Amino acid sequence: MTVTSLTAAFPRVAGGLSFDRLPRQGVVVAVFALEDWRGWVGDAFDIIDTRERERVQRQRQERHRDSLALAYALHRLVLAQALGMSPERVPLTRDARGRPLLVGMAVDTSLSHAEGYAAVAVGMCGPVGVDIEPSHRAGGMPDIAERICHGDEYRRIAGYDDAAQGAALLDLWVRKEAFLKAAGVGLEREMDTFALPEGRSHALHAGDAARSIVDLLDLGPAVVCAVARAPDSACAAAWLHPVRVGEPQ
Repeated sequence: MTVTSLTAAFPRVAGGLSFDRLPRQGVVVAVFALEDWRGWVGDAFDIIDTRERERVQRQRQERHRDSLALAYALHRLVLAQALGMSPERVPLTRDARGRPLLVGMAVDTSLSHAEGYAAVAVGMCGPVGVDIEPSHRAGGMPDIAERICHGDEYRRIAGYDDAAQGAALLDLWVRKEAFLKAAGVGLEREMDTFALPEGRSHALHAGDAARSIVDLLDLGPAVVCAVARAPDSACAAAWLHPVRVGEPQ
């Protein structure tokens, strides 16, 4: 049996992680299968702000509108838990590129949503970026390999068989997308203009002291998800599912 509101259904703890205390030395990533939350679409529209509702209404298909409303609402609920305030008081806005910002707070956050999944990253250790994609998209990645890869990246991946090549390209796409979100530029910077070796930190901008490291998260076979964060920060992630009546929170 479900609880009666989206706010009440939102868990405070998931996978051993607490989302009601902002991590000062790391980043927390909350991951959602939006289908689990569709019973609260009406509540989602009540939680999001006017500008978010305008973006939602620009979606042509009802299912896409509902998914985007849920992603925006769940983002606000993660932040509300982390900041210790009600969702309507979360000072969330977006810059001209659409990057989420928390006005007047030394907190960084990132949102990604794709084909029924959403991921929210939040932390106090510098710029963060998150990207999530369903794993089945690997099949189409070889067709756009030249748009994703830079230099040796393409030569290395080109030697793989079809399945391995698609998976490697999707991993690289998600890692680069997370990095570009942390840099605050999104896809305005083409992926094929820079390399992103695994396990190494990279300057967010040329000549900039701020650096980021990007890791893939182990979230099971359905999705590929990556988070970009400061090199000396920790990262923890968990799937969040609705709380049911009688379940502890």
